[in-house]
Amino acid sequence: MKPYIAFSVALAAAGPALALATDYPAIQTRAYSTPQLLFALRTDTQTLARLTPVADPSFDFTPGPREAERQFDGYRHIGDLSLKLRLPGGAWQHYDSYSARQPVRVLPAVRVLAAADLGPTMGAGLPLTVERRWLNDKGTLVLRYTLVNRGSQAVEVGEAAMPMVFDNMIAGRAPDEAQASASTVKPHVGDKGLVEVTRLNGQPPALRVLPDGRTPLSSWQPPAEQRAANEDYASWVTAGFTLKPGARRDIGLRFVIRPQGATR
Repeated sequence: MKPYIAFSVALAAAGPALALATDYPAIQTRAYSTPQLLFALRTDTQTLARLTPVADPSFDFTPGPREAERQFDGYRHIGDLSLKLRLPGGAWQHYDSYSARQPVRVLPAVRVLAAADLGPTMGAGLPLTVERRWLNDKGTLVLRYTLVNRGSQAVEVGEAAMPMVFDNMIAGRAPDEAQASASTVKPHVGDKGLVEVTRLNGQPPALRVLPDGRTPLSSWQPPAEQRAANEDYASWVTAGFTLKPGARRDIGLRFVIRPQGATR
């Protein structure tokens, strides 16, 4: 699908102004759309920089206005991934895409919106190939990771954690501003778990995050450490599977707008 041009121009115009105002380096993004959502991905990381409903483009479910200040190592975004892995007889090892960022390896966007190999930014010694794709699946925005074991030993995946960085920060805002721009995030843990993101002022639309394929919400996990204040964004954690040599598994999430703000 072609980028939503008007949204792209508006975001590009706002980004440099924000960077100049706060003296942060400018970030480059590319804008996309589905029938329900307008969103932007950073060009270096392909992580989410903005997520707004078509029905109300003035509202951002993510901390998009803080994207310039949050572009550095240690800040997590939707589209990042952390993995807890071990080989037979070995100790658990942690890998993630955000602690020491490197540009991802862009892959051909064949029947997808964007695709990348996360290997360059996951850290040395990663025993899996990790690819990430953003898709428009019959009108639904999908974030999908493909884990492939190309080695000769089985790899146990203790946890695969996907940061859910929604703008639920209200500290430092005037009450009216917080009501208008912040969200509440409510996880429902379980095999058929989901996450509901509703606007603090109760106005529609709301956002529902659902599993894509075999991606149970095994736990809702706060970060082990915070990069800065107000960075306590939790992660959707899928736990407990093993990839034998040559095996692969897709995990991911689907982002669905609830026009009336309905909840389960």
